[in-house]
Amino acid sequence: MTAFLIAPRRMFLAFECAVLFVLMPMLVYRHPTRLDVHLGLLLVAVYAAVILNKTPGFSWREAWRGRRLTAREVKLIAARFIVSTFGIFLLTRLIEPRGVFSFPTQRPVFWLIVMILYPFLSALPQEMVFRCFFFRRYAALFPHKGAMLFASAFVFGFTHIVFHNPISPILSFICGFFLAASYLAHDSLKKAAIEHALYGDMVFTVGLGYYFLVGFH
Repeated sequence: MTAFLIAPRRMFLAFECAVLFVLMPMLVYRHPTRLDVHLGLLLVAVYAAVILNKTPGFSWREAWRGRRLTAREVKLIAARFIVSTFGIFLLTRLIEPRGVFSFPTQRPVFWLIVMILYPFLSALPQEMVFRCFFFRRYAALFPHKGAMLFASAFVFGFTHIVFHNPISPILSFICGFFLAASYLAHDSLKKAAIEHALYGDMVFTVGLGYYFLVGFH
């Protein structure tokens, strides 16, 4: 059984992918609680870590370090983040005008805690699952870069249906494209987690973080 999990056939991979990234979010969507959301991420992250650890040729050190980014790639990542920040600011002004920078100004201590913990408790395990694990595990299902980029972005966005609002899945789908494109360039869990953390902390700071919390909408 262990050997089959490590070197499965395409049919099993498709089934596993559907269970982890479609069925599980749908189950949590029906009865969303903070415990269910965090527990679901934890379970998938543990499963992904176990599979990666047993995958022939996989190295956590290499996966963490990845490839070095070129100056052009760094500029592209920075430009996407700047444009995204401006876009999130405009969207917040449109749909939650009273929420613009309300989190850091009204609850500065809690905001600081979120800024510190989010990268480790949310961004890192998500990038391990949606990029590090997904790109390696399902390479046979999505052999072309464009297909893999879209698939990674789609499942990343779809899993955010657990928050019961359209904003979270849509923004996560768009952000998923950016993160997947960056991961294709550097293949680094560390860089992916840092970039994800920057986007997440930015969204909470600007004012749309409530759309990524259970029970807000």
